[in-house]
Amino acid sequence: IQMVYNFFSRSVVHDLFIQKQKELEPTKKPVELKKLSDTRWACQYAACWTIQKTLPAICATLTDVINQSNAHRATKARALNTLIDQSFTVNLIMMESLLCLTKTMSDHLQSPDMQLASVIDLVHSVISALRDKCNEETWEDIWSSANDLCGLAGIDIEQNQQVRKRAQARHLQDFIVDSQIGERQPLTTPDSDNLVNELNQHFSPDSCNILKGVSALNPKHESFLDKQCILLMALHYGICEDNLAAKLHQVRKQGGHVNSTLEFSTMIRPYRDALIDLYKLVCIGATLPVSSAACEHSFSCLRRLKNYLRNSSGDCRTSNLALLSINSTRTKGLTVDNVIDSFAANHNRWIVL
Repeated sequence: IQMVYNFFSRSVVHDLFIQKQKELEPTKKPVELKKLSDTRWACQYAACWTIQKTLPAICATLTDVINQSNAHRATKARALNTLIDQSFTVNLIMMESLLCLTKTMSDHLQSPDMQLASVIDLVHSVISALRDKCNEETWEDIWSSANDLCGLAGIDIEQNQQVRKRAQARHLQDFIVDSQIGERQPLTTPDSDNLVNELNQHFSPDSCNILKGVSALNPKHESFLDKQCILLMALHYGICEDNLAAKLHQVRKQGGHVNSTLEFSTMIRPYRDALIDLYKLVCIGATLPVSSAACEHSFSCLRRLKNYLRNSSGDCRTSNLALLSINSTRTKGLTVDNVIDSFAANHNRWIVL
């Protein structure tokens, strides 16, 4: 899939690929191929789905490139065309059906209104769905869909060659097993097992206890300041249970006036010396729910921010802006007029209007 993406990212091949999509499906909008991610299952599903959706256009584009005069480009197209066979199509359909389940889970996990405690039930349901995929009916559906896609893309379907039946030796007649029970295994079993093992690794019992504890620190959750949920999280981070249990009852009376974990941390911040254990857990609970998608969105803007700052300011001013952004609470408490007067006192920057 990554080789197909790299080849079709070139300008000449990409223009021909878009043109082929318009010719084959004039009423539909052309689809762009996606880069295969090494970590994010949602991106992997998008890459598989786009290949499956545009496979007829991909095969038609490769055929046209093979007949072009550019020998180097034609050689690469011929190699890719050889790799796209019935086996590739079957594996593509299979991975798309498996990653569709994890993609749904990933979309729910990125929702800002998602309670982390409900993630446990969601993961268990996905694991059950992945295990249910390992049956003969699912494999028959995958095989049928793959053959239909091969017909649309013009891929030759391999036919099983008839092999002459061999006569069995007489001294081995008592050692022949005719039963198929326990012998056949669907192709989806290894892949689904790998996904299940990875889910169990990421959402281990310790991780589930932390998720329950983080939800118990959210005032909107029904288990807010629940002793059992918070103590499991405190045990993981090495916080004393006795001191924490004594403070929960006192704080529970005051926690009904806040609506989020950040507001709850702001409320108990003046008393953090007395509630040091609880304050540590609240800080952890406020930082853990930051999803990887939010981090990726932030890092994607760094290049534009870097170019803007490089063209408009030096390193000293950039460092000052970073400090103001990091200490946003203190920055909001400053008086703007005093800052402007101090800034104008250094040099004559007054403009007469």
